[in-house]
Amino acid sequence: MRKSIIKDEYGLLYSTELLLSIILLLFIIGIMANLSDGLNERMLMEEESSSLEGMAVETSDYLLNNPGSPENWEENEGLTNGMVPSNIIPGLAIKNRNVENGEFYSESSDGEKIMSNTISYNKLKKVKGNYDGLVNRNLFNGSFKSSMAIYPLNSEIEPIIMGNDFGDGDDNVNDNDIASVNRIVKCDYYSNFVVYDFNDFEILGEDYVKEGDCNHDSNPNLENHRNDGRSFWLCKSFRVYKESLNDYNYYLLCDESVKNSGSYWILESLNRTNDVKERLNQEAIDLNPFFIQDLENSSGEIYSIHFNVPKNSIEDFRTVLVAIPKNMTNDLISNGELKYDYFKSQEVNYVLKIAYK
Repeated sequence: MRKSIIKDEYGLLYSTELLLSIILLLFIIGIMANLSDGLNERMLMEEESSSLEGMAVETSDYLLNNPGSPENWEENEGLTNGMVPSNIIPGLAIKNRNVENGEFYSESSDGEKIMSNTISYNKLKKVKGNYDGLVNRNLFNGSFKSSMAIYPLNSEIEPIIMGNDFGDGDDNVNDNDIASVNRIVKCDYYSNFVVYDFNDFEILGEDYVKEGDCNHDSNPNLENHRNDGRSFWLCKSFRVYKESLNDYNYYLLCDESVKNSGSYWILESLNRTNDVKERLNQEAIDLNPFFIQDLENSSGEIYSIHFNVPKNSIEDFRTVLVAIPKNMTNDLISNGELKYDYFKSQEVNYVLKIAYK
């Protein structure tokens, strides 16, 4: 009887151990399965993240280095009314431009002459006005959410932000699910409307030396414009055609610091010379009234503009002569963009963000 009991006890012990072993084995298998699922999920997430980052980089490279297709896509009339043709693939790059007297600027026909690291402000504005159609639909085929932004390094210029909102709201997306690309590039803004950039002082500073003579230096009836110990003279000539006044508004635009520089200026034509200096104390000076009066009986004229700047204020002299299309002028004024800084190429921080829908 005792031996039988012992056998039963051992049988009970072995059965319990076997059950515990099976439970432990199943527990280990479960843990390994969970780890495997987690690893696979993580690998899938990393693969998706890598693919998303690759798409963001590839898209940015295209946008920044190509003018788009067709090259003049921003001139499509439908974009003004929000009608986005499906064949437009936007690009932000611009070609080198050549100055042509009377016509101002024309694009180069050489497809290789893309301006490196420089994007078009005009194209940016067209993208902003038609972002969903141009970018989310035409560029990304509706597969991604995206946003684009331009943050100027110059605090005097407003940033441009467009596309989906990746902050709070309906478009809220976890930061880990967003791929972002940041690049420092130049934006041309309205620099292509500059007829003359009076940057001699800006570049050379106190080392500036006036080169060549102006008509005042050779005309005994006019005040001499040679430099002296107190101030510098900067004298430049340019041509204006009467018919251009039908299409363009001419302005002299100055940086706001010029108000305190104690600078003076003279504008004259070959047939209407003068010695009357005016204080340069406005940021925007409309020159059209002067040209209209002077060109009343002429098809075109050569003008001279003279600046007299104290040597101790030479760093405050930043001025450009611009010709703005008449149909743009009111918009520039109302948007606060008829300013010196908007007519210089500026460094900006370009940011593209994309996420899966």
